[in-house]
Amino acid sequence: MRKLMTLGIVALALGVLAGCGRQADPPPAPTGFVPNQGAVAYNYVHGGYVGVAKVTTNAEGAITVILDEAFLPHTLAAVDIESADWTEDNTVFYEVRGNKNYVAKYVAYNGRNYVGTTVGTSVTYVAADDQGNPAGNTDLEMEIIRNEARMAEWFEKAQAGGFQIFTQFGGTPIPVTTTAYGGVTKRGSTYWNFGLGWQGNIEAVEAAAQQHGVRFGLDELRRRSDDNRWAMADVVTSATLSDFPDYFGLIQLAVARLKMQ
Repeated sequence: MRKLMTLGIVALALGVLAGCGRQADPPPAPTGFVPNQGAVAYNYVHGGYVGVAKVTTNAEGAITVILDEAFLPHTLAAVDIESADWTEDNTVFYEVRGNKNYVAKYVAYNGRNYVGTTVGTSVTYVAADDQGNPAGNTDLEMEIIRNEARMAEWFEKAQAGGFQIFTQFGGTPIPVTTTAYGGVTKRGSTYWNFGLGWQGNIEAVEAAAQQHGVRFGLDELRRRSDDNRWAMADVVTSATLSDFPDYFGLIQLAVARLKMQ
């Protein structure tokens, strides 16, 4: 009898140890949403872009997520300083890792003129007076990211050529519809187009939200030290990009706007 009791205790102990070593099951995929609906959220992400998360539900109430980012004026105004149209007089530049990036000095958006000024190693566009000189403290990029309505407007108008540059103040506006990466937003562009890249990372963030839901706190989002992949509590994703929390938080904002059954 004592032998049987000992074996039972050992078996129980092994079972407890096995249970302690097993990872917790990941939370289920999002359910309970009203079918065939959509929600959108905008926010400032990745330290210099307007991000958008579009979330829809299918007939079963499962979610699909699409992320994108729009470049801001300091990227859209980029010009080739080696061309005949651009000189030191009608451009300004900002520095990234010691490299000069030249942009048009004069730009326009929403019917208002702005002039580029250098602040340290960066460039900011401020409202211009009738002579093309800085006037007041209106900063174009700060105006764009002021709230979601402004960011949504920028996303739409930037893609429609609503941002223009000039070779001279008061000259002919040149609508910006392309960038060195392709379009004026990152999705489908060549931005960070190596390795998993921007697109692959973004698809990994989307997949994480679709497969495991968004009910994770910021303290549950951590980057693993061994392979740089992001984990959400016990769920390990394929994403390695630095700003995973920015994009995941944007998805959370959009999902929170969905109607529940």
